[in-house]
Amino acid sequence: MSPSGQDPHDFDGERSAGGVPPQRGLFGFGPHLDALRPDAPPPRKVAVVRTLMFIGGSCGLALAALFLMGLAMPAETLNEALQDQVDMAAEQGVELVVTADVMRSLMGVLALVTGAYGLLSTLLAARIPRRTVGVFWGVVLFQVAAGLLLLWNLLGGEGFSLVPLGFTATMVAFMFSREGRAYYGLL
Repeated sequence: MSPSGQDPHDFDGERSAGGVPPQRGLFGFGPHLDALRPDAPPPRKVAVVRTLMFIGGSCGLALAALFLMGLAMPAETLNEALQDQVDMAAEQGVELVVTADVMRSLMGVLALVTGAYGLLSTLLAARIPRRTVGVFWGVVLFQVAAGLLLLWNLLGGEGFSLVPLGFTATMVAFMFSREGRAYYGLL
């Protein structure tokens, strides 16, 4: 035994409590090979994707709830609000023709779309730790579909779609990273 109490066979002082030195990856591929272990936690990139999908899913569900609250508004209140909007648009020289029925149908469609996005995003985020190829491709295809919709909005002149499009592209890139593919056994 060495005078400092250190194991004489442990030159760098990194042996774990069980006496086995920590396993390092082969040829600099440590995180990638570590992700292949069956008991491995999700790599950081996959954990970021999961967190962003939970955040996006909860935002989608909250927006759906707001649209449903708008549908619950009495017809008189909705007509008054729409008349205020028509008056403000007329002051700026814009003719706005929106009826209460059109607004209700629009809110219904938006509640359906944002609710479906939120539910599917939350469901996929909850399934990410299962490490199946179906979950991997489900997340990738969901994000690609969301990215295409956001790109369509961006090309239609909606500049605010650029930020969520960046998040979506980042999530797809993180899933296709070496660690992400290794975690799902796709190396």
